[in-house]
Amino acid sequence: MSDATSSGQSPAAREKRHLCRNCLAAVQGAFCAQCGQKQHSPIRQFSQVIGELFNDILNFDAKLLNTMKPLLLQPGFLSREYFDGRRARYVSPLKLYFFLSIVAFFLIQQSIDIAVENQAAENVDATGAGKDSDFHIGNFNGRPWHAKSNPMKVAWLPDAGNDLINDRFARLESAVRKKDWTQLVHAGLAATPQTLLILLPIFALLLKLAYAFRNRLYMEHLIVALHNHAFLLSSLSLLAVFTEMSSWSTAVPGWESLLGMATTLLLIWIPLYFLLSLKLVYGQSWKMTLFKFLLIGFSYSLLLGLGAIINFLLGILML
Repeated sequence: MSDATSSGQSPAAREKRHLCRNCLAAVQGAFCAQCGQKQHSPIRQFSQVIGELFNDILNFDAKLLNTMKPLLLQPGFLSREYFDGRRARYVSPLKLYFFLSIVAFFLIQQSIDIAVENQAAENVDATGAGKDSDFHIGNFNGRPWHAKSNPMKVAWLPDAGNDLINDRFARLESAVRKKDWTQLVHAGLAATPQTLLILLPIFALLLKLAYAFRNRLYMEHLIVALHNHAFLLSSLSLLAVFTEMSSWSTAVPGWESLLGMATTLLLIWIPLYFLLSLKLVYGQSWKMTLFKFLLIGFSYSLLLGLGAIINFLLGILML
């Protein structure tokens, strides 16, 4: 039967013949092999939609359990599984990265809030009521900087840009004087997820350059970068949890030393994990792997330092 004749059929007739409603190709299964459209209609009862949502959540939970153990304990395993085509049982690298990014920065901010509050309470107990410091941004034109009477001016910026900079410097000065460390830390962390996301493809590019003769596509290096950064985010989450759990030291004997040991082991495991990951994924000799590990690590550390400076400047703008 021609396409013209098929297009004149009713939806019921097309459904009976198992034709795709979008391109009219024969369909076997839940998706059309020709255009990729899902064959189940999105317009259905609300209870079915809720049921599918819970099914997706439970399925994600099952995949997450299958993913987290090798992610934390088996360097390079998930990347090799991905390259070998065994992907269905694990959370995809991109979803895993974004999920752990949300979890990590939430836990980090929570642990920093607790640490700042505890430190502020100790300072008040030691010195009495909080006293503002005499912090100043610095001098400009030979006089102390002031947002109104002696503002900083950048010649190539418009007035609106200079006004914005001076306003943010005024907020920074006020926050430091009041010792509002929570606001400052939150400002410093505000752009960290975006900064890390920008550095991620650059890390993959470093892998591509370091292994230029391994005949691997850039996307393969990006998968390795996603898994390694997902591990890093998981480690940061654990460190944040350890920080929050340190308050239990007064209630549990030996708890502080146990947490200290766990923290030390984790800090040793992080660089060792990256080294083993390069060895197991790319399969070069230990000598070449160690050399490239040090080279990539040094280059990425410089990028992290630059990213930290940019992140701090962006954080000031977000005060």
